[in-house]
Amino acid sequence: MFTFGAVIAVSVYGFTDDTVIPFGIAANVAAAGGAIFAGRLDDRLGPRRVIVGSLILMLGAGLVLLFVDGMVGFWIFGLVLCLFVGPAQSASRTYLVRLTPPGKEGQRFGLYAMTGRAASFLAPTLFGLFAFIFGDDRWGIIGIMLVLVAGLLALMRVPALQGDRARSE
Repeated sequence: MFTFGAVIAVSVYGFTDDTVIPFGIAANVAAAGGAIFAGRLDDRLGPRRVIVGSLILMLGAGLVLLFVDGMVGFWIFGLVLCLFVGPAQSASRTYLVRLTPPGKEGQRFGLYAMTGRAASFLAPTLFGLFAFIFGDDRWGIIGIMLVLVAGLLALMRVPALQGDRARSE
C-alpha cells in the first residue's frame, strides 16, 4: 500500500517530493492510529471482524480513489485507506495467535511470514498489469484491490473462533 501509494500520488495526483514525503509520514501515522483504535475493537469484537471490516473499508477507499481527482482527494481517501491497513495487519496477528494451538506458534508464524513473502509479488504484478492495460497508473489500484478481495475470500474459509465474547464470531 505504502509503496504504490507514493507511485500513484506522484504519477496520477501530481504530488512532488515536497508533498509525497509528508503524505507518507501521515499515512504511517494513520495506519498506526487505526491499529491502536482497532485493538480495542479486536478485544471486544474479535480479530476476524476487525480484519473483515478493515478489508471492506480499504476496498471502498480504493474504489473512491479510482475516480477522485486532485491532491486533496488523494490526501483524504488515501489516508482513509491507510487508516485500515494497520488494523488489518495487527488483527491478523492476534487472530493467528488465537487460532494457534499451544506449542505450534513457531510453525504457524513461520508459515505466516513465508506466505507473505511468497505472495509479495502479486500486488506489484497486478498493479503493473492493470496500469499497463489501461495506460494509467491510477488503474493499477484495481490490481491491489484484487489482492485485497482474494485475502477477504480466503479469510472467509478460516474458521471463526469460539469461546469468550471477544473470540465468538
